[in-house]
Amino acid sequence: MIAPAVIEELALEFVRHGDECYRANKTSQLTACMFLALRSVSLLRGMSLLLTPSTRDSLDVLARALLESTDLLMHFRFDDEGVRTKIGYWFAATTDNAWKADHHKCEDLMRRIGQGESKLAERWSMMTTLSHPTLYAAHNSTKNLQLWITRRSAFEDGEDVLVPKIADYLTFISKLIVITTFDLPGWIPLGCDPNRLSRADQFQRNWGFSVGPIQVKHNKVTLPEGSFRSDRDKSAKRAKLKKNPPA
Repeated sequence: MIAPAVIEELALEFVRHGDECYRANKTSQLTACMFLALRSVSLLRGMSLLLTPSTRDSLDVLARALLESTDLLMHFRFDDEGVRTKIGYWFAATTDNAWKADHHKCEDLMRRIGQGESKLAERWSMMTTLSHPTLYAAHNSTKNLQLWITRRSAFEDGEDVLVPKIADYLTFISKLIVITTFDLPGWIPLGCDPNRLSRADQFQRNWGFSVGPIQVKHNKVTLPEGSFRSDRDKSAKRAKLKKNPPA
């Protein structure tokens, strides 16, 4: 129930502070981060309108876009010259992949601060499979249309259909709060005003009590093995390269 108020609070603060950063330097690292924070909260607003059984495939598409935005924001917060060079390419809007986050760099940070395996790259690959016109995405859309046409969606089990999606949505909000208000080792401070984010702080302190049990219950991969790049695939590739290094 508090989520809409949290999103509005984040949007107000990001617009306020983002304007300060933009006026100070239109192409600074801070400005880039605030642009991505604004995009992320805007996508969250759109996702809230798609939390219905018959629009789950549309929700997956937005979730993938949001995942890319928050992952890149996480990457852009690192205080090193390589990141600032990448931000320069990003502002130049060239045709390279400056929009894609360095998942290895982000995952390494999560390990160093004791958060275990974040699986950022694996989640990105799974969401890509569900958002691109793959066979699995087409199956999802077909099922959603069948439910909509036959009006069966109103009688579906809400826990099986919507509760996991809502839990994911709340997790995205929590992730954005962490990325924009926490100052982890090696990150530049964003400078958002904590006094203007009281609801966000309350949300972050309590979301796990509600979302945690749902994620444990529904934490299963619904895509078949081989349809996305898993952490197991990455480990096998690293082992192969170690055994047979390129000439």
